[in-house]
Amino acid sequence: MEFSTIGCEDSVEEATTRLQNCDVLIVWGEEDILGVITEDHLNKKGTCGEICELDVLVDPSLEMREKWNPKFVITTEDGEPVLIVNHQ
Repeated sequence: MEFSTIGCEDSVEEATTRLQNCDVLIVWGEEDILGVITEDHLNKKGTCGEICELDVLVDPSLEMREKWNPKFVITTEDGEPVLIVNHQ
């Protein structure tokens, strides 16, 4: 999946603009990844941090993936996202 990043305080309007060029947005908090936004989330009101999908795991083990069965799995390298997979 093509992705970009956005801050948790950014607006839904900004997310709408950025999603024109990718499939999903990875939402950053102050230091950590909070969740993701897809087009399905754009009809909600609030900041990106308030509307994002929280059912994500970042760099999980295979056992964690099987146990928690998240909607999205994010892989990072040196703390930066490099891959996102829709797990369901």
